[in-house]
Amino acid sequence: KNYVGDIAVIKTVIDDIVEISADFPTIVDERLGIVLHLDFDMREGDFATTDSFQGHEILLNAGYFSDLNFLEEEYAEEVRAGRFVKNTNWRSVIRHEVGHVVAHLYGIDIIGITEKIFGIKNRLDILDRLTEVLSTYSAEYFDCSEVISESFSGYYSKIGNEFADSFVTRCISEAQNSDLSMKGR
Repeated sequence: KNYVGDIAVIKTVIDDIVEISADFPTIVDERLGIVLHLDFDMREGDFATTDSFQGHEILLNAGYFSDLNFLEEEYAEEVRAGRFVKNTNWRSVIRHEVGHVVAHLYGIDIIGITEKIFGIKNRLDILDRLTEVLSTYSAEYFDCSEVISESFSGYYSKIGNEFADSFVTRCISEAQNSDLSMKGR
């Protein structure tokens, strides 16, 4: 009720979630699905965050999402700096956060998938490669927790990032296998 921005921005965010749900249906499940909230106190520089306890609550920075021009400019600056995936735009913010939700809900083996794609197990070497092929942000955490989110950003932006495409394709496969095993119970 306190939102003063263009409602079309929020509709676009929801449309992107719905698009991703074609591959990961649990994210729109009544009980486990994504819950969006605007956060009016989020610090500048943070576009959004995913609640790490619940794992499916996404908080959008109301300051950014109330002013699309500001959001676009700030996000584009991060892309130019190499922090986020090349050729992505502001819509990647939600795609990124949905990656975290998928990791949580489906138990995606982020490190295992990354090791298979690169064919290496040394974490420092993996982080170096991620900086080259995905983004610097994907390599900021030793636990590789940002790899799935940055890969979702690239894959669902349809920019042809080879690593992101390979990573998310494997996530989809894992999720389908997970869904099939759950249906059999």
